[in-house]
Parts: sequence; structure tokens; C-alpha cells
Amino acid sequence: MTRILMLCTRFPLGEGDEYLTNELAHALARQGDEVSVVVIDWDAVPGTPSVTRRLDDSVVVLAVAPRTMTGLGPFVAKASKWVLSSFAAMREVRRSFGDAGFDLLIAFSPATVVAAQFIWCIRRFRPRSYFVLWDFFPFHQRSIGLLPGGLVFAVARGIEGWLIRRFDTIGCMSSLNVAYLKSHYRLRAAQRVEVLPIWGDITPPPVTAAAAIRAAFDLPPGKKIIVFGGQITEGRGVEDVLAAARLAAGSRPDLVFLLIGSGRLAGLVADQAAAADGGNIIYRPRVARRAYLGLLGACDVGLVCTVRDVDVPTFPSKLIDYLRAGLPVVASVEASTDFGDFVVNRNLGLSVLAGDAEALLRAVCTLVDQPGRRTDAALSGRRALEEVFDVNRIAVQISRPSTGEARSSLDTAPSRS
Repeated sequence: MTRILMLCTRFPLGEGDEYLTNELAHALARQGDEVSVVVIDWDAVPGTPSVTRRLDDSVVVLAVAPRTMTGLGPFVAKASKWVLSSFAAMREVRRSFGDAGFDLLIAFSPATVVAAQFIWCIRRFRPRSYFVLWDFFPFHQRSIGLLPGGLVFAVARGIEGWLIRRFDTIGCMSSLNVAYLKSHYRLRAAQRVEVLPIWGDITPPPVTAAAAIRAAFDLPPGKKIIVFGGQITEGRGVEDVLAAARLAAGSRPDLVFLLIGSGRLAGLVADQAAAADGGNIIYRPRVARRAYLGLLGACDVGLVCTVRDVDVPTFPSKLIDYLRAGLPVVASVEASTDFGDFVVNRNLGLSVLAGDAEALLRAVCTLVDQPGRRTDAALSGRRALEEVFDVNRIAVQISRPSTGEARSSLDTAPSRS
């Protein structure tokens, strides 16, 4: 049994609301490990007391409310929120787990968000440490306009780089992510860097009649629904989706673009949907994961979009839900990523360059007009889920380190059994 401490900033506790962090924690518990989680709950009211919960599989979760300074401008408010919340989490960890012992510490990018509790834990417990690197902070934030350059960027880069060098192992989402890490951050010679695919529960969702689901969510029964789900914020290609919908309004009246989620651009999407006035753009707020999976099953094509002119290679996790629902995928992604190649090589759908709404719409129409592509994509998607994205495989990879050069099924050809 491995005693594991997980540090994160998102860990849903609601029934039926899964995310990568709680899926991993439950997978680790299923294999017999003892798992404790410390999460800074950004949705909690700042300054409220921390809450500890023991879940059914004995995973212990300590949820810490954020701390922040107000009245000094949005940048200071956000920076202070990261710093003060991290120190608040450190105090709670010391109070709740100070006398415990851990063999493995897992943290998720950006490391800066969990800096104080991470440093305290590695000095107090001296565990092995594993860094799951999804977000190349601050490079990605600068490229999409969320962080200024100059001194602010230099300071953020220095802090993040210093923290990354403290980890024993770093897991990146793909081979190009590994290459980006090595070219943009200074690492220690002894650090292990490996490909760690995104993950999820790969169980197929219950089959429900599409007509019933569409009726429940007030969706048109006779249209082809092109769905975009997840965070509706900067860097997710939301503008391209809306542009493709506007192009389709006259030429493809059989298509409806459904956007589901929350985020800073949700208001923009809601306004566009309202302006369409029953047209081809529909917005629905975020729903719990299980309901979301059911909703996907009533759609026809899934969209994975990022933004152009970004050099940070991404590998969006929303792909897993589309594959579980059996949807073909259109990937509209930056040229620097290998995600589009993965989609095409695995026969999961089509890929175009981000920023080209016309190409995005053409790819959508190709999949819609070839019904057999959905059957093929569903079979290929099931194979990819089992060979690459199964959370149980990832739990073993993180908690049971192997020797020798790291190898991932992301880098191997798909089986043709």
C-alpha cells in the first residue's frame, strides 16, 4: 500500500460529477492505496472554514476555501488569491496531516498555485513527488493574453521553473509536450520526464433514447447537433465555433451548434445564442458529468478547439467524453500540437488548423454527410480509450514507477484487432 497525498485546485465532491483529479484518486484507492487530497476550492466563499470529508472508498478530502485581497485591481486580486490561498492550504495541511506520513505526493500544474503546501510537504514528509503537467504556466497564459509579458512574466516563469525542478518525476500529455518542457524549462539531470496521457473513466455511458435526451434539454429533434463542451473561456477556440455557426446559418440549416459549460466567455456565447433567436446556436450551462455524457450521446459531432498562433502544444481532455459517447471528432487545433495527428491516425475524426472557421465547418459537414464515419469513430474511440486513456492504467503508472525509458501508448501505433 502506498500512502498518497494529492494537491489540486479542482476536486468535485458532488454525486455524478467526475473530473480527472477525483477519477485518479478513486482509481488509486481501488488498487489499494491510501489517498488523501487537499484541494483549494475556488468556488467556496473566501475565508470560510475548511471542510474534511471521507468518501465511500476512504479517500480523505480536505477542501480549503480561498483567500484574497480586494480593492487593489484585478491583477493584484488574482495574484494574492494564488499566494494567500496556498499559504492557507499549507496551514490546514499542517493541522490535519502534520503527524501523518506519505510515500508519494502528486500535484498538478500550475505548481505556483500549490507552492506553499508543496514545499512544506516535501520537507516534512520527504515523499516521492510526481508533477502532472497539463498547463505550461506562464507561457500559455501569456500567449492567449491572460498574463502580460515583461517583469510579470519573468517572475512567474522563475517561480514556476524553480518549483518544477523540485519534483522527482514530471508527466506530460504527449511527446511534443515533453519536448516543449525540455526546451522552455531548466530541469535537473536526475529528474524523470515521461508521457502521461490524460485519463478518465472509460465505462460507456448508459444508452438512452436520443429523442428523450433532446426533449429533456429542449434541443431540436430534427437537426444534426454539433457539440462543444467544457470550459467556455479564453484559449478554447470559442470564437471559431461561433464563427462556424454563423457561416452555417445560411448554407447548412440542418446543423445546430450546442455549447455547454461555464467560464469567462459564457456571457458572449449566451448573447450570441439569444441573438440567433431560435437559430443555430444554443447555449446550455454546465451540467454534472454523468448528465453531460448522456447529453453527448444525443449529439452527432464533437468539437475540440483551441486557438491559433500559440506555440504551447495542448492535448484537450474533453476528447475522452466524446469517445465515451461514441462521437466522431473535429479537432481545430494549433499547429504546434500533436493532438490533431492523434485524432486522424486513430481514425477518431478530422483535424484542421485553429482560426479557420470555414475549414472547421467543412470538416463538420464531411462527418455529418458520411454517417458511416460515426460507426467507425465509435469503434476506434473505444480502442483508444482502452489502450491509452484508462484511468486505471494511469494510476499504476504514477504510483508504481518503472525503470528504464518511459513509453506511452500515445507514441505507438493503434492495434488493429
